[in-house]
Amino acid sequence: METPYAPSDVIQSIRWLTEAMLYPESHGDVWACTWADDGNIYAATDDTHGIGEVCNSNLAIHQIAGTPPDHTVITIDCMAPYGRATQREGQDTWKANGLASIDGVLYLSVSQHSTAFDYPDNIQRVYDASIVKSEDHGKTWSPKPPTGKAMFPGPRFATPFFVQFGQDYQDAFDNYVYAVSSSAAWNNGNYMTMARVRRDRIGHLNASDWEFLCDIDEKNNPSWTTDYTRRPKAIFFHRGFTSMTGIQYIGGVERFILAQWAYTDQDSPQPWRRTMLCLYEAPRPWGPWRHFHTEPDWGYAYYNPSLPSKWFEESGKRMWMTMAGNFSNEPGTPFSYGLIVRKLELCL
Repeated sequence: METPYAPSDVIQSIRWLTEAMLYPESHGDVWACTWADDGNIYAATDDTHGIGEVCNSNLAIHQIAGTPPDHTVITIDCMAPYGRATQREGQDTWKANGLASIDGVLYLSVSQHSTAFDYPDNIQRVYDASIVKSEDHGKTWSPKPPTGKAMFPGPRFATPFFVQFGQDYQDAFDNYVYAVSSSAAWNNGNYMTMARVRRDRIGHLNASDWEFLCDIDEKNNPSWTTDYTRRPKAIFFHRGFTSMTGIQYIGGVERFILAQWAYTDQDSPQPWRRTMLCLYEAPRPWGPWRHFHTEPDWGYAYYNPSLPSKWFEESGKRMWMTMAGNFSNEPGTPFSYGLIVRKLELCL
């Protein structure tokens, strides 16, 4: 598989510094991470038993303290209103997407997901996203969005992941909070779009406060619209190899990193056995993107990478990546469906 993006002239590649490590008694996927004002990392998981079989949930929130390999993880909230794992409300199930800490408040995007087995192309559909918030570091949350009354109805902005800007959003370059979404698919979609909201308005949880990127000019200046139905501009496009993920600002290289992943053999009898990782960098969260690393056979079907900025060294020249793996737990493959961490170094 060839990426459609030219090689980076800032980052040459990465070098793995450790082997992958699975956190004991962890269970679930996504592990979307954010570094909060209290010094801890918070993570959202889907289809999870939590840490030590404390949940059976469509989604849950966890607190991660310390730094690998000495980090500790506890489950904060099993998010019972969103149902047991695989429990449907309406046509599909609730799942978590991205998580961010902004001015001491946690913001979590949730949406409706099909299962990975519902469609013959083995692509998990996503729609009807909303944002909820917690003012006590994940212990309690604003009410669950009513089914069918989403902030972002339909598939247009279905998997919001917040662009991460250091601890509690303190490294943001302006007064907006940015989010990206894949193209109505958890896995193997085609493109990503972007939206933003004023930092002093995000807590209102009002869709009318959000603007959507509709164009980028030749000088890389974006244009925004409040018209949710207007055709968006794709900030990233790789047909069939664009999955649900986020973007992280790396101060040490003054670049944004997009960690993309996808399944590589969707038509095989075991489509969940192999994934790939592709890393891209850009001067702005909307691009233009350049490629700097491909992992064509990424561990035991790892997916949903995240780069928590608390674990950066030299402002991000070395860092730990989180990921999950092989949700199908097929015979003959090691168990990897939990919180996995691995340290890497950027080769500049």
